[in-house]
Amino acid sequence: MSEKVEDRIKELEERLASTKVNKATQKSINFIKAQLAKLREDLIRIASSKKGGGGGFGIKRTGDAQIAFIGFPSVGKSSLLNLLTEGNTHSKVASYDFTTVSAIPGMMNIEEAKVQLIDLPGIILGAAAGKGRGKEVLAVVRSAELVLVIICFLSDGTINLSDLKTIRMELNNAGIRLNTRLPKIVIKERTRGGIHFTYKGDQLMDADEVKSLMNELKVRNAGVYFAEPDITPDDLIDFIFGNRIYTKEFVVINKSDLMKEEIPEKVITEAIGHDHWVMISVKNHKKIKTLRHKIFEELNLIRVYLKPPRKEADLDEPIILHHGDTIETLCRKIHKRFVSDYRYSLIWGKSAKHPGQKFDNLDHVVEDGDIISIYLKR
Repeated sequence: MSEKVEDRIKELEERLASTKVNKATQKSINFIKAQLAKLREDLIRIASSKKGGGGGFGIKRTGDAQIAFIGFPSVGKSSLLNLLTEGNTHSKVASYDFTTVSAIPGMMNIEEAKVQLIDLPGIILGAAAGKGRGKEVLAVVRSAELVLVIICFLSDGTINLSDLKTIRMELNNAGIRLNTRLPKIVIKERTRGGIHFTYKGDQLMDADEVKSLMNELKVRNAGVYFAEPDITPDDLIDFIFGNRIYTKEFVVINKSDLMKEEIPEKVITEAIGHDHWVMISVKNHKKIKTLRHKIFEELNLIRVYLKPPRKEADLDEPIILHHGDTIETLCRKIHKRFVSDYRYSLIWGKSAKHPGQKFDNLDHVVEDGDIISIYLKR
């Protein structure tokens, strides 16, 4: 069954690649994209229903955040994990492919936060279809807050960017969207009346294209509103399926010791497509501290310190939150009764206008380094 679906996907991908993009062919292109999306969903469902599949590797989530390492075999994932966790894990290291055959968790202490790192088996072509333990790999990636894509320099001194392209394609085919967000679309299904399309700003699709694509995705009657400009057919398809995962990608370029001549940062940034990357050498321990700090920044973590009423603040054990978190988030992390019994809090730090400012509400956004006293109802 899965072979037939894969053959059909390959056929449609070839049609899509050979179709020239213009106004006359846009509906045909949208039709092919909709068909591909449905077939890929079928393929993932088939792969996940096979014996032994679908549930990832059964790793218990611990720490303040979770990161997935993903890359082709022998790019240095296991060695990097051992280095970052300072030996507090046991990921087998060897110079041959497919050394890692199960997910290896490790804990990294970074700027007072505890971050769980998961070394996954080397991804291979067809992972989204469940090949090479692909479904287990991708299940872990879907739950991670950050994906570290590991690529490396080749023996000729060039960066293996083809690996990066393939990994991105595999993740995209599995419904994982990197460095983007859910499109601002509103769809209200109705019992009759067809498709009614309204929008804000300039759009790439007209009413006929939207109607055709909605019908192809089995939505016959609905009000469709694009709440931001330049919504693409892919955005609309993702929104309708509703099960996409939006997460961040950070690229680690290992084996910089093989680099034959310095490459300007601007050139690397253009090749990768963004500036969320770092070049390291696990062999020479080069830029490992930089990578640690970059990971902390990419996760948007902050540290807040508790000060029990009428006592000194505990500056040794911060509570780790994320940028944008509120007093309510902090209270829930301590204990749920801190929300129900909350009276007010006093805050010293960036988020307060003056030291010891009083906050009666739970929706105040805290900042990195805040010292907080929480007072509960008696």
